[in-house]
Amino acid sequence: MMNKVVYVFFLLSFLSNAVFAEEYDQLIAEASSKLWDSDYQAAMELYQQAFQIEDGDAFDYYYAACAAARCENSNLAFDYLEKAVNSNLIEKQWLEEDEDLVILQSDSRWNTLLEAIDARTDSILASLPEEHPEGPVVVLPQPRLSSDVSVEEAMQNRRSLRIYEDSPLTIAEVSQLLWSAYGLTYQIENGPDFLRGGFRTAPSAGALYPLELYLVVRNVTDLDPGIYWYKSETHELVRIASENHWEELSYSAFDQIHFETAAAAIVWSAIFERCTDKYGDRGRERYVCMDLGHSAENVYLQAYALKIGTCAIGSFSDLILRQAIQMTRIEEPLYIMPLGRI
Repeated sequence: MMNKVVYVFFLLSFLSNAVFAEEYDQLIAEASSKLWDSDYQAAMELYQQAFQIEDGDAFDYYYAACAAARCENSNLAFDYLEKAVNSNLIEKQWLEEDEDLVILQSDSRWNTLLEAIDARTDSILASLPEEHPEGPVVVLPQPRLSSDVSVEEAMQNRRSLRIYEDSPLTIAEVSQLLWSAYGLTYQIENGPDFLRGGFRTAPSAGALYPLELYLVVRNVTDLDPGIYWYKSETHELVRIASENHWEELSYSAFDQIHFETAAAAIVWSAIFERCTDKYGDRGRERYVCMDLGHSAENVYLQAYALKIGTCAIGSFSDLILRQAIQMTRIEEPLYIMPLGRI
């Protein structure tokens, strides 16, 4: 009898929590809608109701602070911003450039808040590895060099797709996509160090190859979920994390719809010094971005040939993404491309 009572108690608790979670999500959605419609008072009240049900995440608190600031409720706005910083990472640049928060910048608490963000940012960056780990290595299948799909057909029909089947990709497919992004096409032995093995599928200014690529796996056959660094010169994956970090990846990109059913994602970063040492500011402002465009377009075309959907994402929190992927300290994130079967 006692076991049944305990079971019923936990069942009711579960159902109750589910109802509260649904109510919270609904209130947050309504609050966000009011915020975008510039109905700041209504948005602030809805956020307050939601936070009485459960604690928010960093982004919910941040948007609530924007609504409160617009209502000239500085105390509430700072309270929400402090909770946002404490619950996760907030980009300092967001606060400094956000017109919703201008009223707060003359308050003495503003600089204190920015200093807290600086301290937390420094702590996170210091926790990142200095070099890529020497983890378990996965030798990828060799890429094919021909298909029934012409380059012209791929260019004509390529599209950004955001919704995919919730089904696995194969290791051969992700191998082909990674190779198309940055794989070696012409090996050069004993060449200069910056070549790191030879020429690749994507052109690069000065053949400096500033990009680094990662594969985040959710559902790929013969490949465990986790985070992998793509070692392009040997066409291998080096496992960085064996745990499933898909939720962290999605959260870093504000839980966009792409991540609900995608099987994997390629993440690009750059080591800007590889370009700026030779080209100065032009390397940072132009050449690295050009290299990224070449590489990502290759993935778009290859994905079409494989009947796989993808979409380039540039909207994410740099700090949260760097932490989730465990990039090295000198890397800066550039792009995410989720991958899923059409």
